[in-house]
Amino acid sequence: MSSLTIFQRLLLVVAWVTLTAAAPAPAPSPDVAQVPAPADAPRFGKMDARLDKHEEALRAIRRAARNKSADDAALRAQAAAIEPIQADLADALSTLTPRLQNTRERLDELGPAPAAGQPPEAPDVAEARARLLKQQSSLEGNSKRARLLAVEAGQLSEQLNQRLRRNFSERLWEHSRSVFDPTLWGDFAAKLPDDLRRASDAVIGQTPQPAAATAPGATQLWSAVLAALGLFLLVPARIILGRLGRRWSVAYVPSSGLRKSALALWQTLVGALTPLFAGLLLYSALTSVVRLTPAIDGLARALIAAVFYAATIDALGRSLLAPGRPSWRLAPVSDAFAARVAALPAIIGVAVGLAMFMARASVLLDVSLPASEASRCLGVLLQILAVGSALALARSGAAKQDEADDEGPSRLPWVLAAVIAWLALCAALIAVVTGYVALASFIMGELVWIATVLACLVLLMRFVDDLCDALFASRTGLGRVIAAATGLSDHALEQIGVLLSGVLRLGLMVFGWMAIVAPFGASAQEVFTRATSTEMAFKLGQLSISPGLIFGGVVVFAAGMVITRIVRSWMETTYLPKTRIDVGLQTSITAALTYLGALIALLTTCAYLGLSLSKIALFASALSVGIGFGLQAVIGNFVSGLILLAERPLKVGDRIAIGDQEGDVRKINIRATEIEMGDRSKLIVPNSDLISKVVRNVTHGGALGQVKFVLRVANDADAAEVRKLILDQIAANPGVLRDPPPSVYLTNVSDGALDFTVVAAISSARQATGIKSDLLFALVAQLKARGVKLAA
Repeated sequence: MSSLTIFQRLLLVVAWVTLTAAAPAPAPSPDVAQVPAPADAPRFGKMDARLDKHEEALRAIRRAARNKSADDAALRAQAAAIEPIQADLADALSTLTPRLQNTRERLDELGPAPAAGQPPEAPDVAEARARLLKQQSSLEGNSKRARLLAVEAGQLSEQLNQRLRRNFSERLWEHSRSVFDPTLWGDFAAKLPDDLRRASDAVIGQTPQPAAATAPGATQLWSAVLAALGLFLLVPARIILGRLGRRWSVAYVPSSGLRKSALALWQTLVGALTPLFAGLLLYSALTSVVRLTPAIDGLARALIAAVFYAATIDALGRSLLAPGRPSWRLAPVSDAFAARVAALPAIIGVAVGLAMFMARASVLLDVSLPASEASRCLGVLLQILAVGSALALARSGAAKQDEADDEGPSRLPWVLAAVIAWLALCAALIAVVTGYVALASFIMGELVWIATVLACLVLLMRFVDDLCDALFASRTGLGRVIAAATGLSDHALEQIGVLLSGVLRLGLMVFGWMAIVAPFGASAQEVFTRATSTEMAFKLGQLSISPGLIFGGVVVFAAGMVITRIVRSWMETTYLPKTRIDVGLQTSITAALTYLGALIALLTTCAYLGLSLSKIALFASALSVGIGFGLQAVIGNFVSGLILLAERPLKVGDRIAIGDQEGDVRKINIRATEIEMGDRSKLIVPNSDLISKVVRNVTHGGALGQVKFVLRVANDADAAEVRKLILDQIAANPGVLRDPPPSVYLTNVSDGALDFTVVAAISSARQATGIKSDLLFALVAQLKARGVKLAA
């Protein structure tokens, strides 16, 4: 892998963001003539020349592509030159097509030409017909030619991509000598004097010449200024800018969360860009006074790229860990753990940068093959040792942190990341031991690149969340301005901020995925070709299954379920709590989202495996009998659960009664519903029972609760006085509603007893037992105090 590959990736990512944000449309190629919109026939006079130019350019690209010695850079340049040609051909076709249609319509309006023996048409009509026929012929010829050139450009682009894929595969699976092969180091030692002499000739023997015969004083002064600025940016400016960023965030950023994330982003940019600009300034200062040889120029550029990438890794790590400053830390780790692993980003950055520079230097200095192989082996081993030592040290620190804090955040993502990193390290080590040094270099480069992209995503997502929360909060100035201008409530502003944060996070995830897979390009499939080859596949009917296909299907389904889980968690914990939707409807929304995500993941997996709907239907029909008998109850409960979520006769939080059982609905699952009883036990009710049987929803539709009981007193008591006493006690209880008013009825007069039926409305059925108990306690005490006896 080229030593400038990672540097080029970062520059391409920055350039892509800049161009898509600033440029409303791609600029035309400078090699393509600017063609104004044709409003009349004279403006088409340059169309033939325009197509001739594209045809000649495609012919030249084809000749260059046939060169067997062309490297990947030349092939990519030829492929990039095809894109503006294709864009201009598409623009030409979009111009020619409506013009040709207009010409045909005008000819149809003139009608057919007079047949032989018929009177001739008017001279002006004949002249117009001839002019339109000539124009139609020219437009049709140009349209056919443009289409043919577009097809040729597409075919040529595909050929170049295939050749790039083939070159990538050949380099990736190129077998060389193992790092433990004694002949490698013997040949390296034998060729070392010649390599040193060759390097000396490239760097020292070819003395750089002055940029001009006599460098003016102004040029020397300007070179000195550039060198001074470069040295200033290299160390002092980083310290000064870091302190200024901390002071500015404390003074002007109101939100504590935004203050931390903004400062971390600022320190990352300062730590990564100041070495880059310092290197560019020093390079400009050097080239302004001397003319560099190709070897020295290449070494200088390689050194700038290596330092930039190493500084980026170190700045990202220090910004997230913030060693010694726990109040500014974004990573969920303890202060002891952060201090323990504080040096790891710098170690990894130095190892990767040094490996990049060594690989590039071996090419620029034209060293021997043993020296090149040895430098690549040493570079890969250096990266493996650095990353392996970092993982081991991080694991040791993580174990101590787990002992100190057993109730911290879930460590499952970190464990999975560590397992993947260890597997990649083992694969790279096996590759370099067995002689596949290029494969090992590719694995380590991608491992570090993916880790860098993920660290950037963590930082940017945290910054986006904090920024949206600060901008759309009612406590901030901008939030108050937006609320005053739009009349939105605080809840509405919070919802807008959460939705905007979600959209931006989704955009960052898409951009991060593009950045991760961009280095693979069209050649990523070559890495997995051997695992998915037809030699390792077996047939299951018309379906071809291979280990790579099965693994890919599992990964696709797992990714779909993980994305569904993330979206559901975001809806449950972030967005839905900001709305005024009741808890039951929130649960229904998240459950429906889970079902929908699982269905989409299943369909996507089937599409990846090549299972069409007809094949799925055939497979389902074969199992329909078994499903009909064996899974009838399960399917019935599943469908009943969907009906419960759609019709919502009951929802989470409702109090329902089934027979003599009464409790609160806590969860509606796929098969059954959980009901919490008064003793905190769970009653599991199949969903089909809730649909087919009589269920009383005590709290449905905001229903009121009711207290009802019968009070029996002796028949010698004054009925009016007892009624007044009951009403007074009901009025004294704050839990009884005044509307509708309570009622006391004398429902029975029997031998020796008077029966008073008491009915009172309360705000919630859940309070019925407690309020009834309070009323009976108060009534019994008052009746005894007044000498009124209860009937036997």
